[in-house]
Amino acid sequence: MAENNNKIITIILVLLISLAALTILYVNLPQESTKENNNTEEEGDEQTDDEVYFTVYYDDEQTEYTLDDLESMDTITGLGGYRTSYPMIKGQAMYTGVPITKLVELLAGDITNYSIIVYSDEEGEIDSITYEFNETQGIIDIYNSTNASDETPISTGGVTMILCYEKDGEYLDETSDGKLKIAFVNEDEELITKSGLWWKFVYSIEIIEE
Repeated sequence: MAENNNKIITIILVLLISLAALTILYVNLPQESTKENNNTEEEGDEQTDDEVYFTVYYDDEQTEYTLDDLESMDTITGLGGYRTSYPMIKGQAMYTGVPITKLVELLAGDITNYSIIVYSDEEGEIDSITYEFNETQGIIDIYNSTNASDETPISTGGVTMILCYEKDGEYLDETSDGKLKIAFVNEDEELITKSGLWWKFVYSIEIIEE
């Protein structure tokens, strides 16, 4: 009788162990699936680092840049702001970006006379602006920073034209500026330039040798 009881107990224990093993296996299956999904999402996040932010065109050549590419270049941080036609002084801040002259040099070499066309895309509306050589060199009018009603330039030059991706230590507001914009800055002092030369939602430039 005792022997039969032992057999029954053994069978029950085996069934319980088997049931427990099946339960653990079942519970773990969704977790493994979730882990795979998470890995996929992480891989997707890594791919966004390779997103092309900007393209430079010259003749039949082109160079594409990611945000990491731009940040790893010889950047400049400086003060800038612009005078609007209202008139008002706006946009006064610290901007960081890559000098346009550097981007030209990397693709077009040491050409000394050129203009550039800057293309923008604001919510699907493609637009462009052309900058003459002197403007790419920062030789533009400077206005009074404390008196917006003063329409007469107070000096010329002293700023660097940059492809800007950061304002006051933060990435640009994509809603109001896009990911990239054209700005004019000075590393030592705030120099105010004409608002029409600042350009938002930039995605490419074309170099035109004169």
